[in-house]
Amino acid sequence: MRLRREQALTACCMAASAEADGQLPPARRAAMLMDCLAVLRGAHPATEAVRLGMAEFRRGLRGPLAPLLPVAGATGDGFDALCLLDEDGLVRDALEDLCREHLVPKEALTRHWPWARVRAEQEEQRLHEVLRRLESAEYRRARALLASNPAGPVGVLRRTWNTLWMRFDFFEAISDWPWCQLDGWWYPCPMCQWPMRVARRSGEVEVRCEAHRARGVYYRVSSEPAGAGMAPLLVGAGKRSDAVPGLPASSDHLALSRPVWRYGTLPTLLEIELRDALEGLAYVHLEMWPGDPHPDEYDVKITISDSGRPKILRVDAKAWESVGALARALLEKEPKPYPLTIVLPDHQGQEVEYLKARLAGRKVTVTTLTRLVARVRKLSDGAR
Repeated sequence: MRLRREQALTACCMAASAEADGQLPPARRAAMLMDCLAVLRGAHPATEAVRLGMAEFRRGLRGPLAPLLPVAGATGDGFDALCLLDEDGLVRDALEDLCREHLVPKEALTRHWPWARVRAEQEEQRLHEVLRRLESAEYRRARALLASNPAGPVGVLRRTWNTLWMRFDFFEAISDWPWCQLDGWWYPCPMCQWPMRVARRSGEVEVRCEAHRARGVYYRVSSEPAGAGMAPLLVGAGKRSDAVPGLPASSDHLALSRPVWRYGTLPTLLEIELRDALEGLAYVHLEMWPGDPHPDEYDVKITISDSGRPKILRVDAKAWESVGALARALLEKEPKPYPLTIVLPDHQGQEVEYLKARLAGRKVTVTTLTRLVARVRKLSDGAR
């Protein structure tokens, strides 16, 4: 319920910002309010959500928020008495601070981001905050679990995550995700173990991993009918389409939220793939998440030793969909005091030069996984 109240509060803040912006075109304002109202309704039980119409929403933004928030007065968090707009319909000074405390960037308010983008930003920041609070050993274990156990039955997840379970409240019920369900079943990607998307078009059904379809993870549904109480059978249509089980899309099957999968699971898989490709090479020593003073400084430390001075590569793996957005995020951070190698997935090889140009002037090398492996192998051969 705490998360639902915070979600509702964020939606109200975004809506209030749109309401108060006199320069915002009416059509854009209406779309923004509809987006926020949908989020607000989703935070309420179904029986309460039906009473929230647009008129009630806009009226509620001009007074204390209690009528808009779920379980008003029950948590003592002080949100019920909040007023986001003043008597002139302008946002109060505290709104920006409130959003910052709930991980909403200032840019999201001034440019009126859609909810999906704000949610992704919140989840990514929250994940990094949780990870930074962990001791080094716990951090490394959590990173490994993000890659190996991002979805499954809640009992299995609880046992696997063990002492970390209560600290990672990023899991959501797969029953709430219709996009990955096929006749009441879901299918984990054989590469990342996260739910695959069910895409229906022109009478055909394709089940694919959004991140790994380009590497051959996609299926079609078998024409043979499934037995009673059994999941529809998938037939591999791509070169990496290993057999996968169908699992019930019930409320006790959970998966990491999409932003955590995108910015936590996928880069960790990239790092592990790099480790596996280089393990056993002569003169090459690998350390996973060794950064100083904390393991999230960078992801992999590669040391190539020979009779001379050791060569050290500090690697930071990135699995962003938009390399342009990645460039902006990197430029917003203080440069590292040491040379850093940014590694991208192979399918983004054509974007390496773009990212290099954007990061010009920093001590940064940009490459892909395969190119980095080839470089380290060449350095290893030269050290013999």
